[in-house]
Amino acid sequence: MELMLNELSVSPLSVNRYHANDKMAQFAKTVSEARRIGFRRIRSDLHSNNIGLADEYSLYDWLNNKNISKAYRDFLYGMIVQPFIKDEDEDIAGQYIEANFYFEDIDHDHSKTECLGLAAAYLYETLSISFASAPVWCKTKLFLLIEEDHISSTEQVFNVYSRESFEDADLAAFVESLGELELIETDIDPSDKSTHLADHHGKAELKALCERIKNSPYVIEMRSTDWGGNCFIRKVYRDGVIVIVLIKTERRYALWIRTTGRNYRETAAIAEILKERYS
Repeated sequence: MELMLNELSVSPLSVNRYHANDKMAQFAKTVSEARRIGFRRIRSDLHSNNIGLADEYSLYDWLNNKNISKAYRDFLYGMIVQPFIKDEDEDIAGQYIEANFYFEDIDHDHSKTECLGLAAAYLYETLSISFASAPVWCKTKLFLLIEEDHISSTEQVFNVYSRESFEDADLAAFVESLGELELIETDIDPSDKSTHLADHHGKAELKALCERIKNSPYVIEMRSTDWGGNCFIRKVYRDGVIVIVLIKTERRYALWIRTTGRNYRETAAIAEILKERYS
């Protein structure tokens, strides 16, 4: 499992190196607890050289400061990796590009700001980790403003900033859900699964594919949608919907599929099963 670094929490910088070291001691304890329960990486858009702690004092400097407890520094060696969205995760990257992600907290005078780490935590359905640099980041729940196609929504991201953060009941339950995937199967008989196909030249090909895919225990409903795409899995949605493409046809006809996926991780896993069996 991986954490996502909330880069907004880098600011404000500590007034001096001593305060920065105190802040990093808390951050290291947070990372230690995260590692204990299975988190092995912290993804970041920033390299340790670019994560400032105080004037002319970066996270890189802290990691190489022999005056800092080796135990604290060891917790973080090799933990922070780039990029914040992995190169192979094209679907996640697509979702990030298609929408705008912001953080705003009027109560703490934090104006609307683009937030890469919180967006990644939301898209990957994992935790963000923040420096305890200001009260606004010392919360186990942060709220993300998402704007897409002139529609705005607010989504919650679980956040850790101290060892005690993991004691929050809601956050602990969320972490528990990040373990081994348990895909559920539908009790709908394949012959009763709903199929809606538009009348066009690709209907025969889509119908043949539906006849195969309806046998999957994870598929609930199928219908044709707009065409186009360069790979079998065109898009995965966190609400259980998958769009696949008949890439062997000239017009690249697409099929909208409702599955039993209850979140992005489950839906993505089902998409991989469908790709392996039916592409």
